[in-house]
Amino acid sequence: MLLTNGLAIAILQLVRRTDSPEERRTTPARWEVGGEFHWMGRAPGPFVAWPMAGIWYLLGRHTVAALLQSLRLHARRLWLPSYFCFDIKQFWKQFSDVVQYHDNPLRAEPDWATLRPDPYDLVVAVNYFGARAQEPWRKWRNRNECVLVEDHSHDPVSGWALHSTADYAFASLRKTLPVPDGGLLWSPRGLPLPMGGVGESSGSLTKLAAMLWKREYLFGDADPEIKATYRRWQQEGEHAFEKATIAFASDVTQTFASSGVPKVWRERRRANTQYLLAALPKNAGRPVFSSWPEGAAPLGVVLEFPSQHLRDACRLKLQQQNVYCAVHWPALPGCQPAEAELAGRLLTLPTDFRYDREDMEKIASILANA
Repeated sequence: MLLTNGLAIAILQLVRRTDSPEERRTTPARWEVGGEFHWMGRAPGPFVAWPMAGIWYLLGRHTVAALLQSLRLHARRLWLPSYFCFDIKQFWKQFSDVVQYHDNPLRAEPDWATLRPDPYDLVVAVNYFGARAQEPWRKWRNRNECVLVEDHSHDPVSGWALHSTADYAFASLRKTLPVPDGGLLWSPRGLPLPMGGVGESSGSLTKLAAMLWKREYLFGDADPEIKATYRRWQQEGEHAFEKATIAFASDVTQTFASSGVPKVWRERRRANTQYLLAALPKNAGRPVFSSWPEGAAPLGVVLEFPSQHLRDACRLKLQQQNVYCAVHWPALPGCQPAEAELAGRLLTLPTDFRYDREDMEKIASILANA
């Protein structure tokens, strides 16, 4: 869907507004947790700066695609963990032969025996949920030659990301920041970065419209038609992104995120995660992790359930109480059976900076009743 010029002007006017601290809290009638970010105005400093200068792409998946294109004369294969977003795997298969090694969030480190790259192969290392330690990958890299690419989407400015020694690193910014698009690629070793790409995607404007209308729903008019509108725009924006070729991030994202990640947002996410872990009732799923490296800010509380049936039942109970939980990552046809089975049992509870301790208490109470 193409937005009219009038709506585009209205969007720009709303973007210039800055939410007050009070406006960032929803009223009880419209309390909800999770889902895509609403527009939150100017990001508050001070910031944790990005590790180094990088290239701003439309999506996280575009960073590695651009890298593969730039290295296509040398790169032979792309090694991915067996537990990884299936859509992105399929997207990268357009640019390289994909090989899998065994790794998932229940492990402390990969099964190294399954990872045997050649020197020019690209290997993607994933910091699952921002809770992984850097040292196992550092030790492995010292013994193996390859092009190492780290995925820091779940905590883009963790200690690991800031002190990386990999050849390249990237992050999908929409996982942790209220931006309509964005993927950042940088080289901790100072290697040349790919410059291929086209202009912005029309999906960015649609996603920005959805973010602004979601804010109006949470803090302004409670008309349910507003929610239907922004949900439609969210979906239409995603459809536009799916069709987009390798492109650059919008000016909105680059301007919003250029300074880095607000320290207060990371501190609130960390505190919310710690509190919710401590408040979990005994009948909830088992936490996949309960600790993380110093200075990290985990994506959320990740629960493992005995079966998909129990996971889905708990997710439905939470959704009925306006708590919208993500699944990382939904299994699709073609997934390996072991990964599909695990994906059906995991659930991520949101703990980001939009919320506080009171919100975490409500989530724990809903889980207890579920």
